[in-house]
Amino acid sequence: MEKKNRIILFWTLTILGFLAHSLADALPAFWGQSIAAQQGPAPVGMMAFMVCLTYLVPIVGILLMVYGGKTARVINAVLACFIALFTLLHMSELIEGFNPVQLLIMPMMFVLALLMAIDSVKLCKQK
Repeated sequence: MEKKNRIILFWTLTILGFLAHSLADALPAFWGQSIAAQQGPAPVGMMAFMVCLTYLVPIVGILLMVYGGKTARVINAVLACFIALFTLLHMSELIEGFNPVQLLIMPMMFVLALLMAIDSVKLCKQK
């Protein structure tokens, strides 16, 4: 598979991974358990940041790969490295509060983000 298409696939899988990550936290509600946050509602700024991180950044990455040139590939590589770092740091939260369901999702998201970052950097060096 061509690197450009593989990177687009990785961005798409990143969006799906974030969806699965959120869905896994909501699943207990289907069995009557409370999923309400213990510390109260999240600040609006945090919610906006998470929307940007889980949707806007991957969409920008896809658009950069589809329509961009050399500069767009560099920006995409920076975004891919940022997402890889974010997923690693977010996965480290499993050490504090072990969640077996997230243990299935988060390591795979990190592997995909790392592969995406590697391919993105290689693509920058290629042309």
